[in-house]
Amino acid sequence: MKKGIYLVILVCAISLLVVGCGNKHTSSGPVQGSNPESTAQPTEANQEEENKQTQEIQVYYVDTQLTKLEKSTKEITFKDNSDKYSKTFVALESNDQTQLVSLWNKIDLLSTKFEQGMLTLDVHIPDEARLGAGGELLALDALSETFFQFEEVQSIDLLVDGESPESLMGHAELDHPINRE
Repeated sequence: MKKGIYLVILVCAISLLVVGCGNKHTSSGPVQGSNPESTAQPTEANQEEENKQTQEIQVYYVDTQLTKLEKSTKEITFKDNSDKYSKTFVALESNDQTQLVSLWNKIDLLSTKFEQGMLTLDVHIPDEARLGAGGELLALDALSETFFQFEEVQSIDLLVDGESPESLMGHAELDHPINRE
């Protein structure tokens, strides 16, 4: 019994010693006699935050009956157009509303590429993400409506594992590219 108490005391003492050694005080203030504004260097994290943009976007989901598209407003933060499209896809995948369903939530985005008005999205569709004909058509409509809100996107080429399939999930014909109407 006494050995257990001594062991607990020893562990506590070592913990205090380690915590005490880890809290060494270092001066982070400017050197005396210098101008603090000229010596302060912005950190990379601050520079990254300054370069990021925030935008409110419309993301399309389906109702719980899987009969029609419904739009929802989301806010994304991104650093450039490629990142904007990736974050938009993430918003399309995720949904925090119980009355709306994301048809893209189990589909993985492999890459995005935007060139001369065409957005190329390469996705991976696991078996559990496959939908019936109606779901597949609604998923394509949700994707198109969501990405065509960006004026610069004139067409979308949807690839599956780097290839251009005739159909996304085996039911509906998939145009390469899908053009803005």
